Amino acid sequence: MADKELLDRIAAAVEDAEATPDEELDWTRHHEPAKSPTAVYSVRIPVERIEELRQLAAERGVAPTALIRTWVLAQLDAARSPDDYAQRWERDMRATAEQLRKLLDERPGAPRAKVS
Repeated sequence: MADKELLDRIAAAVEDAEATPDEELDWTRHHEPAKSPTAVYSVRIPVERIEELRQLAAERGVAPTALIRTWVLAQLDAARSPDDYAQRWERDMRATAEQLRKLLDERPGAPRAKVS
C-alpha cells in the first residue's frame, strides 16, 4: 500500500470517528499469520552495560530488544555471506535515503524541484 493511500485511509477513519464520537468502535484484530515465525532466546548481558544499551536504543528511537535483534541478525547475515550482506546493506541504505528524500520533499514549505 502506498504511503498516500495509507494516509488517506487513516484520514478517512479519523474523520469518521470524529463525526460519530458517541458510537462504539468496531475494531477487528488482524489475524494474518507472521511472515516468518520467531522464537524467544534469552541473552545474558552484564548489568553495567544495560544502561548503555538502553541509551543507544533511545537515541535510535527503538526498543532495546529491537536493537539487540537487529545486531544479532546483521552479524548472522555477515557471517554467512559477506558479499550478500554488503549488497543488501547498500540496497537498504539507498532505499532509506530515498525515503528520507521523499519525506523532505513532502514537508510544508519544501522547495519544489524544477521539472524540465
